[in-house]
Formats: sequence, C-alpha cells, structure tokens
Amino acid sequence: MGNQSNRFFTGLLVTFVIGQVISYFIAPDSWKSFIGVLPKIISMIAFWGPIIVLVAFAFVSLALRMLGFKSFEDVRRESVEENNPAPAIIFTGTLIASILFLMVVIRP
Repeated sequence: MGNQSNRFFTGLLVTFVIGQVISYFIAPDSWKSFIGVLPKIISMIAFWGPIIVLVAFAFVSLALRMLGFKSFEDVRRESVEENNPAPAIIFTGTLIASILFLMVVIRP
C-alpha cells in the first residue's frame, strides 16, 4: 500500500512540474506575472480560509440542527445505518457554496 501511495504522489508531482513547464513555455510573461502575484493569493487564502471554514461550519450545523440531528453520531447513524443521503447532500452543498464564496473573495 505504501508503494502505491508513493507512486501516486510522485505521479502528482511529475504532472504538476510538467504542467508548469508547459505553461512557462507557452506564455512565459503570463507565468512570471502569476508567480509575482502568488504571495498575495496565498496571503488571501491564509486570511479568508479560516473565516470561510467557520461560516461553512455554522451553515452545516444550523442546517443539520434544523433537520433534527443533535450530534455527529446521529448524522452518522442516519447516513450509514438508515441509508439516508440528506446529511451528505447538505454537507456537499455547503462545501460547494464555501468554495464558490472563496472564489469570489480571492482575486489576484
């Protein structure tokens, strides 16, 4: 299992490097411009990320409480043992909404 995991991460790293090299050779000025703005983007993610996590957690908690779930054990039981997809759908929808909000907030 460890060997497969290492191969997977090596494959991801090689894919990333090849993508960056291709990007650089296709448009070197754009690539350099983006690399120049990258610290600003990383700083925005570091600032907004925790705030978005708190907002998403509040939305998920509120929605699940409104559906009658009192604890995470209730959510797990309902999702797994009762085969009800509602908690998973709410979580996924909130996650997508959080990512969209992050895309709106972070501008290079």
